[in-house]
Amino acid sequence: MRLILLSLYHMEDTNKINFTKEDTVLIVNGDLDGKGVHELEAVMDADKRYTLDFNGVSSVSFSGMRALMNCHRNGRRFFIINACDNVMEMFEDTGVSSFLSVCRKPKSLDISKYEEFGGGYLSKSFNSADGDSMLKFYGSRIPAEMVYQEKNVAKKVFLFGIPTPMVGSLRAVDGSYAIDFERIEGKRSLSRVIADEPGRLEEIAVKFATMCKELHSTQCDVNVFEDRTIAYRNAVCRCNGLSEDGKNRILACIVSVPKATTCLHGDMQLSNIITNGEEFLWIDLGDFGYGNPMFDLGMWFFLSMLNSEERADQIFHINKAALAKVWRIFAREYFGADTEDKQAESIRKVEPFAALHMIYLGSNYGFEPGMLDFAKSKLL
Repeated sequence: MRLILLSLYHMEDTNKINFTKEDTVLIVNGDLDGKGVHELEAVMDADKRYTLDFNGVSSVSFSGMRALMNCHRNGRRFFIINACDNVMEMFEDTGVSSFLSVCRKPKSLDISKYEEFGGGYLSKSFNSADGDSMLKFYGSRIPAEMVYQEKNVAKKVFLFGIPTPMVGSLRAVDGSYAIDFERIEGKRSLSRVIADEPGRLEEIAVKFATMCKELHSTQCDVNVFEDRTIAYRNAVCRCNGLSEDGKNRILACIVSVPKATTCLHGDMQLSNIITNGEEFLWIDLGDFGYGNPMFDLGMWFFLSMLNSEERADQIFHINKAALAKVWRIFAREYFGADTEDKQAESIRKVEPFAALHMIYLGSNYGFEPGMLDFAKSKLL
């Protein structure tokens, strides 16, 4: 009888929702069915990623979940936030949450019960009192959509089998957001290992290159993860410092890059692998996707060779000279650049991708002095 009633409800779908659109955020209210999803899909552009805020959604019918999956298959890029417990159970019970990015509404957290122990460029880290979890706390300058994205992508990367800590709940903390992660006892980033033990620089640089090559040789699930070129194209289109002609020329360069469906970290650098001496795990996976490895390599070259001394110390805890040495060893192991000429050739290959990453960072977080001019000089 229960199955029959559910089928009748499916057949009698009517539009029971309303929504408002604020740029790439769709705030949805009501009971979501298939017709409602079709209305949402009609206002979503294929080249943008959308946030569907389900804070006002009380239920999602089977036809609604089917339509959301079809919307995803049709090339629409979105993730769902603020799902209530009832809606989240629907997604989990049907298995739809294995295909779509869905986050339940975050619960409040008293951060005073956690102990701060470090942080990165955009976040701070706290340990729980029992030592079992680590809280990654994002400041107010980080939009909620970015935090939701990292939580969702990190979970999918873990399930995909990439070595990474387990991800827990999303938390609301004093108007900002945080994510609970599995705490790896005794962990240090690769850059911190070099800072603490300079004599291990060569060993760590070789290990880093090996892990990057392994990642870049792993076929990605293109039905789950995103093509990273989309993020770069969108960043170029948003860049106010480029003329329309300049944007078109750079977009043409991106299109000309040979296609690949292997894994990309999206923020590949020494600080984003941690180790406890036994395991080596990737972290900070919000931009994980697939594409040509040169996009990752450009990111790493930018951070290791084109950053300021102050930023090198802030991110890696080592100076630029040590980072340059790490890059040379990395290029030797990754590209086979075992001569000065081959080292120079590896730099010529990655510089345009480093410049492209500067535009990506600048469009998202603001350009630092000289960054855009350098990018233009390498791409135009």
